[in-house]
Amino acid sequence: MNTFRIIIFAAALSLACLGSISAQVLDISSGGPPTITGSVGGSVTGSPDVQNDLVVTVNFGELSAMNTNNIVKVTVPIALRSRIPYQLTVTYAGSTNANPQAIQKSDIGFGINNWHALPNGRICNGSPHIIYAPFGNDPSTTRTIAANGRAQYTSTLGNVTTATTLVSGPRLSQNASINRQPNDGYVFDAIFVITPQFFAAGTTSATLTFTISAGPAAPC
Repeated sequence: MNTFRIIIFAAALSLACLGSISAQVLDISSGGPPTITGSVGGSVTGSPDVQNDLVVTVNFGELSAMNTNNIVKVTVPIALRSRIPYQLTVTYAGSTNANPQAIQKSDIGFGINNWHALPNGRICNGSPHIIYAPFGNDPSTTRTIAANGRAQYTSTLGNVTTATTLVSGPRLSQNASINRQPNDGYVFDAIFVITPQFFAAGTTSATLTFTISAGPAAPC
């Protein structure tokens, strides 16, 4: 059996005064229902409500040749809100299989797609929102097969280290304060994919923490 589990958390490093919700200037939450396709015995759990915290657990399920699907794909929508320039980072924590034939971080494609404003998201004509290389892709569409027969992707969890920057840009929200209105801010899909193959047996788990914080100057 080969399985891989990911637990996804979010954190907001806001400039809020303690005890003052109205002063909050940065926020990250669920962006909608997470989904999984192509799995055998896999699952994904998380709140579908954009006003709830982002806590998602992904179980890719069976990843050996017993899963005859071409690819297992998980889509996790993430909502961002800010009234100042921001940046979003992701940090990976988990073990690495000692056996190189077992599942490695580089076997999990990871990218960002479908970046869009909610109805009242702040549309800026100044600085652009930047999705940092190499993550601006849907890894399910960039898969190729290497000479050794192993699937490879434009970007993977192997590209994620400590506080790896994913996105930055100008203000995201129209409102003067951030209070998780369902239509204010931006949403993107965090996409994770893996190709079932003849991996060496093993079970692996990892935790990804997405953090929004004040970013570089970006006039709106």
